Amino acid sequence: MRRDYFICVFLLCICVSLFYVCFLPLYFVYGQIVPREFGPVETAFSWIYMILVFAVLPVYAAYKKKFWITAGLAAYGVVAAFPVWVLPGMADKLAGDDANIIAVVWAFLLKSVYGMAEAPFAPVTRVFGDSFTEVLPRRIMPVALIFYAGCQLFRFYRNAYRQEQLDPMKALDKTSIENNLTGIGTKTVRKASMPEVLGTVITAPAPAVKEEAQEPPLPTE
Repeated sequence: MRRDYFICVFLLCICVSLFYVCFLPLYFVYGQIVPREFGPVETAFSWIYMILVFAVLPVYAAYKKKFWITAGLAAYGVVAAFPVWVLPGMADKLAGDDANIIAVVWAFLLKSVYGMAEAPFAPVTRVFGDSFTEVLPRRIMPVALIFYAGCQLFRFYRNAYRQEQLDPMKALDKTSIENNLTGIGTKTVRKASMPEVLGTVITAPAPAVKEEAQEPPLPTE
């Protein structure tokens, strides 16, 4: 059941991108931009999609510990960024008359994936500009992973702090601090001290010892 979250999120992003590709002309094409006008409905759904993949789904997955939602977003982010990683290295194989047919087909598929990933974000170029919007699909994976990892780290340290505060064994008494170890295997015992008394202390004299009465000596004959 948990892996269904991965499939649902991954396919949702692909379906939204394909919807734009099927019914609307591409604005971002690999290596160039084709200017066109954006309708209000297209613009509204583009903003909803951007907020969904960059805020709602990452925050919800991190807060609810739905790792597979984060994995689905990250997987789609890898797919969206894959053409930009691979196509620059294929320039030599695609140049010239003796280009490899397999390389040409592979490049066509990668360019199609690039246009599909960029299509939902095209209407927001009127606010953010072309250069900022063009890299948005490649930001999906790091944003999803950073949100999830950051939330889990915050939750871990918060729970550790609360457990330390609520543990009675961690509460130290001041008396025990005064009686800390002063050496290896030895302890100091605090001596009892008599409270000081203001004024002069007068001590009573010791009672005199009475001498036993001696009987008078008997007369001698």
